Amino acid sequence: MTSTAQPLAPANDQALDDLTYRVRKLELEVLEKSQEPKDRGPLFTALAAIFVGILALIGQFSLALREDRRSAAASQQALERARQEALFRQNETLLDFRLKQMELFYAPIRALLTQTGGLYDKMRLQLVQDEQERYRWAANTDPGRRSLEVRQQDGTWHDFRLLDQFPAVKRNPKALALADRVLAIGKEMTAIITRHAGLASGDLVDLLGQYMAHYAILSAIREEDRTEPYPPGWHEMGYYPRELDARIAAGYREIAQIIADSAKESSRLLATISDANGSKRP
Repeated sequence: MTSTAQPLAPANDQALDDLTYRVRKLELEVLEKSQEPKDRGPLFTALAAIFVGILALIGQFSLALREDRRSAAASQQALERARQEALFRQNETLLDFRLKQMELFYAPIRALLTQTGGLYDKMRLQLVQDEQERYRWAANTDPGRRSLEVRQQDGTWHDFRLLDQFPAVKRNPKALALADRVLAIGKEMTAIITRHAGLASGDLVDLLGQYMAHYAILSAIREEDRTEPYPPGWHEMGYYPRELDARIAAGYREIAQIIADSAKESSRLLATISDANGSKRP
C-alpha cells in the first residue's frame, strides 16, 4: 500500500517558519560572537558548528516539505482531472446508447403507432357511416378516444375488436383499404421490433411479443375467404395490447428527457476539463 504525502496545514507552515527564524537568529549571534577575541575555546566552536548544521537540516527539511506539498497538490489536480474525464466518457457512452434507443426504436415505433391510430379511427368512422345498423359509438366514452360497438345477431352490443370483426370488414371496400394500410404499417413495426427489440425497456418486451402475435393472426385472417365475424372474445389470445401506445409514448418522453439531461452534463464536464487543462498552462 502506498501513501500520498499530505500538504502541511497553515499552522504547521507558520511553526516551521518561526523555527527557521529562530535558528537563523541564533546563527547570527554565534557568528557575531565568533568575531570577538578568541577566548571561547573548543566547546564554543563545536556548538557553533552544531547550530550551523541544524540550520542546514531545517532548511533542507523545509524545502522538502514545501516540494511535497506542491507535488501532492499537483497529484490531486491530476486525479480530479482524470475523474472528470472518466465521468465525461461514461456520460458520452450513455448518451450514445440513449440516442440509439430513440433513433432506432422509440421514435419510429411511436410515429408508426400514431399513424396506425389515425387509420384505425378512420376505419371505424367509415364503418359507422356505412353500416349504422351494425356499428355505433359507445355512450359516455372519452370524446378523444371513442369506443366503437358492434351489434350481434342476438341484438346485444359488444366492444369492437378488429381481430373478431376483420372478416366482416372485408365486405366494406373503403374500410378494408384502411385496414390493409394498418397491416402494412404492422409489417414495418414487426421488422423494427425484430431488429431492435434489445433497445426497448424490459417492461415492454412482453407487450411487443403480444403485438407481433396480434399482427401475425390478423394477417392470417386477412388471407382467409371468411367474411362472417367471429363471436366477441372468440380468440383467446392475439388481441391488440391497448396499453402498448401509452407505454411507448411514456418511454419516448423519458428517454428524450434523459438525452437532454445527458447533453447538459456532457457540456458541463467538458467545460470543467477545459478549465482544468487551461489552468495548467503558464
